[in-house]
Amino acid sequence: MRDGGEPAGEGGKADGPPWRVGGAGQGRRGNPGKGGQILAVGISSYAYRCAVELAGLDAFGLLERSQEAGAEVVQICDNLPLDGLPGKMLDALAGKAGELRLVLEVGMKGCEPESLHRNLEVTRRLGASLLRVVLPEARGKPSRDGLVAMLGSLLPELREWKITLAVENHFGMLPSELAGIVTAVGDPLVGVCLDPVNSVSRLVGPGETVATLAPLAVSVHAKDVKAVRRNTGFYITGCPLGEGMVDLPELVAALHRAGRSPNFLVEAWMDRLENDASTLSQEDVWTRHGIRYMKDLLASRGSD
Repeated sequence: MRDGGEPAGEGGKADGPPWRVGGAGQGRRGNPGKGGQILAVGISSYAYRCAVELAGLDAFGLLERSQEAGAEVVQICDNLPLDGLPGKMLDALAGKAGELRLVLEVGMKGCEPESLHRNLEVTRRLGASLLRVVLPEARGKPSRDGLVAMLGSLLPELREWKITLAVENHFGMLPSELAGIVTAVGDPLVGVCLDPVNSVSRLVGPGETVATLAPLAVSVHAKDVKAVRRNTGFYITGCPLGEGMVDLPELVAALHRAGRSPNFLVEAWMDRLENDASTLSQEDVWTRHGIRYMKDLLASRGSD
């Protein structure tokens, strides 16, 4: 929304900031997820979850830290919600991203029509072309047909504003259920934000999740985990990329086979350590390692 409550389009940043390359594209790339484009590596704001919660890192600080860590794209998600910011601050954020040569993406949670439209306006004003959405997990969750209708109702705005909607496989829906919903919408502007780990909450492993959702992926959250035996059960805990049970080379290969080339956004399930300083330090180390790891992995794939 613009200052005073008006939409961002009229007199705002409807066409995106001047640094945005390729019109509907995402800085370095064309339409998210389409094959044959250049892949960018960066972070979701959940990569710095602890810095946000413990140190008060805001969206501007996130961009600076991300650029220093080697990110090319930053997806600012619902742990740093943007839809309550005044228009002038959104413009300043877009300008900061341009100064740092960072591609912006937006993330939100929920499927209330007002919230969706508000975040689409934020996405457009920032000059971004991807909005990642986490659907409700239980109470208030629409039916399958209701979700298909709701996502389909957004298509006129998505087409007009050249924005791709990326629905994340979160904790409350099986990958196959999400694939069915996105397939039923039947438009390339509605795809999947593929997280290889989230669906373990539904007893679906990373391999099955990737196989099911890679053909629909327009965005990827790259994270890794280990399964640790604890008493009579198992504890799923985060670890640096490449040190756990997620087959990240196969993730990249599956996307390549499916003709997809989304941006890769590093995240982590990292437990807090004995004090805030140690926690924040390890979080930064893991994030920087993750960006390097994904860049090296994609580079090696490109040289095959």
